[in-house]
Formats: sequence, structure tokens, C-alpha cells
Amino acid sequence: MRPVRLKEIDPMVLYFLGGISWLGITGVGAMNLRTYLLNEGSENFDGVYYFMLTLHGDSGMIAFVEFSAIALILYLNKIEGRKTIMNVTFLTSNLGLLIFFLGGPITGWYMLYPLSVQPISFIGIYQDYWISYVGLLIESFSMEICSLYLFTKAKGFSRIPAALMTFSIPFLALVSLLYILASNGYSFPPLIVDTLFWEYGSPATYFLTYSIIAFLYSSMRSYSERWRKWTVIPLAVLPFMIFANHLQTWPIPDWVRELSDFSTMFLTGFLGITFLNMVIPITTERGRSIKDFLNKVTLLGFAVSSAPSVILPFSFFDPEVHDTYFVVGSFHSIVWDFLVLGFLACFASFVSDRVEIGKGETLVKVGALTWLGSSTLLSYVMMAAGLYGLIRREIHFPLVFIPYMDLMSWLAFIALSGISLAFSVLLIRLASSSKMKLDSPTKRIENFLTILKRK
Repeated sequence: MRPVRLKEIDPMVLYFLGGISWLGITGVGAMNLRTYLLNEGSENFDGVYYFMLTLHGDSGMIAFVEFSAIALILYLNKIEGRKTIMNVTFLTSNLGLLIFFLGGPITGWYMLYPLSVQPISFIGIYQDYWISYVGLLIESFSMEICSLYLFTKAKGFSRIPAALMTFSIPFLALVSLLYILASNGYSFPPLIVDTLFWEYGSPATYFLTYSIIAFLYSSMRSYSERWRKWTVIPLAVLPFMIFANHLQTWPIPDWVRELSDFSTMFLTGFLGITFLNMVIPITTERGRSIKDFLNKVTLLGFAVSSAPSVILPFSFFDPEVHDTYFVVGSFHSIVWDFLVLGFLACFASFVSDRVEIGKGETLVKVGALTWLGSSTLLSYVMMAAGLYGLIRREIHFPLVFIPYMDLMSWLAFIALSGISLAFSVLLIRLASSSKMKLDSPTKRIENFLTILKRK
């Protein structure tokens, strides 16, 4: 059998599967954290806990977000050229992530300097721990090449996430390079290095958000085309101006803090306009397809997850809850209820374009609703525990919070079961469509041999 060439592989399939795989790894890290916390931790295994925390965070906010956003941009623009480049960058970026995680980083996804360049922050296989950041540098270069290509090809609203990736991923590459240098004797001002990281980290939270909005715009009728045009430039620029939201406890100038607060207000407002632009037409539409259903569930997820996050970034509130589970619940609510559901909706659309989902549609709907309900409850339980005083990133906590932890773990298990059901159905249908395509040449050969026998 002739080996498959890179240029013959569909990049859309690769990046969709990559996004799903890294979402699964994110979940594995999360459930390990849940198990660890339910047992109140162990001083002998604290490093394992923080590695799982880092695996969970970086798999989600770097790998899952980037691969999923690229998959959506490819799908929306039907980009089929340069398959070799897209597939090579997919392989090299995954290789870079593997090199990074083999170093056993235990810094959390923030990777804040100078903690991020200390030997105690790594428990992996390398004697020279900075090799981990070489992997992250490889991943950054790979994704930058891919993003730059997409930026030249993407059209409409999908060009915004392509632009965000193109102009923010170099900051991650620069920070990785600085970490390599710092690990070998060089020194840099911590505030500058961490600001550079958040010039990647802040826009990164919108890679997939904007890609999902682009998908919803393409598959739903918007209320006003003028509203859509008004929001393009602010949505593209403002994510770079809110970096100080993540530095509220740092000694930064007041004007920078206020600029970040006002930028957050404007960004929230423009996202609200975008949300209304998609929601208003729903009142007059009666679509009943799986696509329509998942689109509406995604918008519902956006609504229930955005409400608690509106006041979080502001300086009058954030310092009070900055190190509590309120931040954990608020942030994860957006990821769970909007990003994961939006990615599911787009993947379902991608699969349904290739093969009928059929009776599996009911299972996908049940899985999506199970995920939405349980993940929403989970995020609100986290926020309630945070307001009550539960500190994040701590292994040992007061016994009064054990009931909260038990409830969180049960809800996480239910949510994981629901989303696994939905994606499993779609993956099985996608595999069946691929099998049909692979079988057709075989059947032609069998028919040819049958004709020869008859002769």
C-alpha cells in the first residue's frame, strides 16, 4: 500500500481532531486535579498536582484554543491550498508541545517570571529544564507560520481571529526566548517580561471566541450588517489593551490600570452588541436542524457565562477575589459554556457537511444540554466558594469547603460524560464517512476482478 503524503491529508480534519484531542487532555488534567483535591493533597505529591494544573491550563489555553481556532478558520473559508505547510506546522507544533510538557513544568499556564525559570518549577525528564521552553518556541514559530498564512487567506469576520493570532503569538515566542536566556544567566525586569506574556495571553482568550462568532455569523442571520461592521476594529484592537487586567496586584501606573479598565468596558460593550446582533433574529426563526439547535445552545451558553464576568476585571472588585475560586469559576464558565459548545457546534456542522448524523442527533443534543447544565452549575458553585473564601491553587484548604469540592467533582463528572457523548457520536459518524470513501476504490477493484472472471 502506498504511504499517504502530507499534501493528501485534509488540514481541516487534522486541526479539528487536534482540537478535540487537546480538549481531552485538558479534561484529563482537570479530573486529576479534582481527584487530588478531594483527597486534600499530599506533600509528597505536590509537584504532580501542579504539573496537572499546568497541563490542564496550557493544553486548554494554548493547544486547544489555537488548534480549534485554526480548524474553524479553515472550515469557514474552505481553504484547501498549501496543505503541506498546514500539515507540517500541525506536526511541529504538537512536537513542540510534547517537548514542553516532558519537562514537567509546574508553573501554571501563566508561566510568570521569575518563578518560571527556577529549577524547582520543573519535575520532568530534562536535566536542563530550559529545554521545555525550546519546545514552546517551536510551537510558537509553527503556529505563527500557520496564522500568517491564514491571515492572508481568511475573509470576513474570520480574519479577526487570524489577525489576533498573527500579531500576538510572536509575544509567546519572545517570552519563550527570554526564558531560555534567563535560564542561562541573563536577567530581565519581571514586570516587562510578564507584560509581554499577557500581550499574548489576553488576545489568546479571544482566538476561539472570535472564530466561533465568525461561525455563528456565517450560519445564522444577523440583525444588522452595520452593527457587524462597527464592531470589527474594536474587537480586533481592544484585546491587546486589556493586559493590565491580569496585573491588578502588580505595581503598575494608575493610568495603565484605568486604560485597561476602560478598554474592558468597551470590549464588553462591543461583544454585547455582537451577541444581540445574533440573538434578535432568533425570535422570528424556527430552525429545527442540529446546526440551529447547537447554535442556539451556544448563544445561551454565552449569556449565562458572561453575566458574572462583567465586573471581574475592574480594580474595585478584582483585588478582593483575585486569588479565590471566584476567578476560577468565572473564567471557566466562558470556556465551558461558550468555547466548548461553540467548537462542538462547528464540528457538528463540519461532520454534517460530509455525512448525515441521523439518529445520533438526539444523543448530540442530550450531550450538549447535559454539558451546559452541569458546567454552568459547576462554575457557579466555584464562584460561590470563592466569595466564601476558598483560595485557588492551594492544595490544603479548610474542611468547611469539602462539600463544595465533592459537589464540584460530581458536576465535573456529569459534564465530562455529556460532552464525551456528543463528540463520540460525531467522531463515529465522521469515521464512517471516511470509511465509505476508502471503500469505494476497493469496491471498484472487486468489480473489475468480477468482470475478468466472467470473461
